[in-house]
Amino acid sequence: MPRIDNAIDIKAPRDKVFAYIADLEAQPEWVKWTKTAEVTSGIARGVGATDAMTMQVGPRKEQVEGIVTEYQDGYYLTRRHTRGMAMEERLSVVPFADGSKVAMSVDYKAPMGAMGKMMDQLFMARLFDQLMKDSLAILKDRLESAR
Repeated sequence: MPRIDNAIDIKAPRDKVFAYIADLEAQPEWVKWTKTAEVTSGIARGVGATDAMTMQVGPRKEQVEGIVTEYQDGYYLTRRHTRGMAMEERLSVVPFADGSKVAMSVDYKAPMGAMGKMMDQLFMARLFDQLMKDSLAILKDRLESAR
Protein backbone atom coordinates (compact mmCIF):
# COMPACT_ATOMS: atom_id res chain seq x y z
CA MET A 1 0.00 0.00 0.00
CA PRO A 2 1.36 3.44 -0.84
CA ARG A 3 1.76 5.79 2.12
CA ILE A 4 1.70 9.57 2.15
CA ASP A 5 2.84 11.63 5.14
CA ASN A 6 2.68 15.38 5.75
CA ALA A 7 2.72 17.71 8.74
CA ILE A 8 2.09 21.37 9.51
CA ASP A 9 2.62 23.73 12.45
CA ILE A 10 -0.47 25.55 13.68
CA LYS A 11 -0.50 28.41 16.17
CA ALA A 12 -3.37 27.07 18.25
CA PRO A 13 -3.56 24.93 21.40
CA ARG A 14 -3.42 21.15 21.01
CA ASP A 15 -6.87 20.59 22.58
CA LYS A 16 -8.55 23.05 20.20
CA VAL A 17 -6.79 21.56 17.17
CA PHE A 18 -7.62 17.98 18.14
CA ALA A 19 -11.27 18.77 18.91
CA TYR A 20 -11.67 20.11 15.38
CA ILE A 21 -9.86 17.32 13.52
CA ALA A 22 -11.62 14.63 15.59
CA ASP A 23 -15.02 15.94 14.46
CA LEU A 24 -15.54 13.61 11.48
CA GLU A 25 -18.53 15.63 10.23
CA ALA A 26 -16.28 18.72 9.96
CA GLN A 27 -13.88 17.01 7.54
CA PRO A 28 -15.59 18.39 4.40
CA GLU A 29 -14.63 21.88 5.68
CA TRP A 30 -10.91 21.15 5.46
CA VAL A 31 -10.10 17.71 3.97
CA LYS A 32 -9.97 18.25 0.20
CA TRP A 33 -11.00 14.69 -0.77
CA THR A 34 -13.94 14.54 1.68
CA LYS A 35 -17.07 15.94 0.05
CA THR A 36 -19.69 14.80 2.60
CA ALA A 37 -19.43 13.12 6.00
CA GLU A 38 -21.96 11.75 8.45
CA VAL A 39 -21.42 9.88 11.71
CA THR A 40 -23.43 6.65 11.57
CA SER A 41 -22.81 5.26 15.06
CA GLY A 42 -24.25 6.17 18.43
CA ILE A 43 -20.89 7.66 19.38
CA ALA A 44 -19.37 10.57 17.47
CA ARG A 45 -15.78 10.14 18.71
CA GLY A 46 -13.55 7.39 19.96
CA VAL A 47 -12.78 3.80 19.05
CA GLY A 48 -15.75 2.26 17.27
CA ALA A 49 -17.21 5.50 15.88
CA THR A 50 -18.41 4.86 12.34
CA ASP A 51 -19.13 7.17 9.43
CA ALA A 52 -20.26 7.35 5.82
CA MET A 53 -18.46 9.74 3.48
CA THR A 54 -18.28 10.74 -0.13
CA MET A 55 -14.65 11.09 -1.17
CA GLN A 56 -13.05 12.26 -4.39
CA VAL A 57 -9.44 11.93 -5.51
CA GLY A 58 -9.24 12.90 -9.15
CA PRO A 59 -12.38 12.68 -11.27
CA ARG A 60 -14.00 9.77 -9.46
CA LYS A 61 -16.36 10.20 -6.47
CA GLU A 62 -16.80 7.19 -4.21
CA GLN A 63 -19.02 6.33 -1.25
CA VAL A 64 -16.93 5.02 1.64
CA GLU A 65 -17.59 3.93 5.18
CA GLY A 66 -15.07 4.05 8.00
CA ILE A 67 -14.44 3.14 11.59
CA VAL A 68 -12.14 4.74 14.16
CA THR A 69 -9.70 2.00 15.21
CA GLU A 70 -7.39 4.01 17.52
CA TYR A 71 -8.17 7.09 19.57
CA GLN A 72 -6.35 8.95 22.29
CA ASP A 73 -8.31 12.11 23.12
CA GLY A 74 -6.24 15.19 22.43
CA TYR A 75 -3.46 13.29 20.67
CA TYR A 76 -4.34 10.97 17.77
CA LEU A 77 -6.97 9.02 15.89
CA THR A 78 -6.78 6.34 13.23
CA ARG A 79 -9.69 5.69 10.86
CA ARG A 80 -9.94 2.74 8.45
CA HIS A 81 -12.33 2.35 5.55
CA THR A 82 -14.63 -0.65 5.88
CA ARG A 83 -16.31 -0.07 2.52
CA GLY A 84 -15.04 1.56 -0.67
CA MET A 85 -11.44 2.46 -1.40
CA ALA A 86 -9.02 0.57 0.89
CA MET A 87 -7.52 3.33 3.04
CA GLU A 88 -6.34 4.08 6.56
CA GLU A 89 -5.69 7.61 7.78
CA ARG A 90 -4.00 8.77 10.96
CA LEU A 91 -4.09 12.26 12.43
CA SER A 92 -1.94 13.19 15.39
CA VAL A 93 -1.36 16.42 17.29
CA VAL A 94 1.76 17.25 19.29
CA PRO A 95 2.03 20.44 21.36
CA PHE A 96 5.04 22.71 21.00
CA ALA A 97 6.05 26.13 22.33
CA ASP A 98 3.51 28.36 20.58
CA GLY A 99 1.06 25.90 19.10
CA SER A 100 0.66 22.39 17.73
CA LYS A 101 2.13 20.20 15.05
CA VAL A 102 -0.44 18.18 13.11
CA ALA A 103 0.80 15.07 11.32
CA MET A 104 -1.38 13.32 8.78
CA SER A 105 -0.66 10.02 7.09
CA VAL A 106 -2.66 7.94 4.65
CA ASP A 107 -2.07 4.36 3.58
CA TYR A 108 -4.22 3.39 0.60
CA LYS A 109 -4.66 0.86 -2.16
CA ALA A 110 -5.36 2.36 -5.55
CA PRO A 111 -8.78 1.22 -6.81
CA MET A 112 -9.35 -0.53 -10.17
CA GLY A 113 -6.67 -3.24 -9.94
CA ALA A 114 -3.68 -3.09 -12.30
CA MET A 115 -5.04 -0.01 -14.10
CA GLY A 116 -5.38 1.74 -10.74
CA LYS A 117 -1.78 0.87 -9.82
CA MET A 118 -0.57 2.36 -13.08
CA MET A 119 -2.67 5.50 -12.55
CA ASP A 120 -1.32 5.75 -9.01
CA GLN A 121 2.26 5.69 -10.28
CA LEU A 122 1.49 8.24 -13.00
CA PHE A 123 -0.46 10.82 -11.04
CA MET A 124 -2.68 9.66 -8.17
CA ALA A 125 0.05 9.57 -5.49
CA ARG A 126 1.16 13.11 -6.40
CA LEU A 127 -2.46 14.30 -6.49
CA PHE A 128 -3.19 12.70 -3.10
CA ASP A 129 -0.02 14.30 -1.67
CA GLN A 130 -1.04 17.73 -2.97
CA LEU A 131 -4.60 17.33 -1.68
CA MET A 132 -3.18 16.45 1.75
CA LYS A 133 -0.88 19.50 1.76
CA ASP A 134 -3.80 21.71 0.70
CA SER A 135 -5.99 20.19 3.42
CA LEU A 136 -3.42 20.89 6.11
CA ALA A 137 -3.05 24.49 4.86
CA ILE A 138 -6.85 24.94 5.07
CA LEU A 139 -6.80 23.46 8.59
CA LYS A 140 -4.06 25.88 9.62
CA ASP A 141 -5.92 28.87 8.17
CA ARG A 142 -9.23 27.91 9.84
CA LEU A 143 -7.71 27.34 13.27
CA GLU A 144 -5.35 30.31 13.28
CA SER A 145 -7.98 32.76 12.03
CA ALA A 146 -10.55 31.52 14.58
CA ARG A 147 -8.56 32.73 17.58
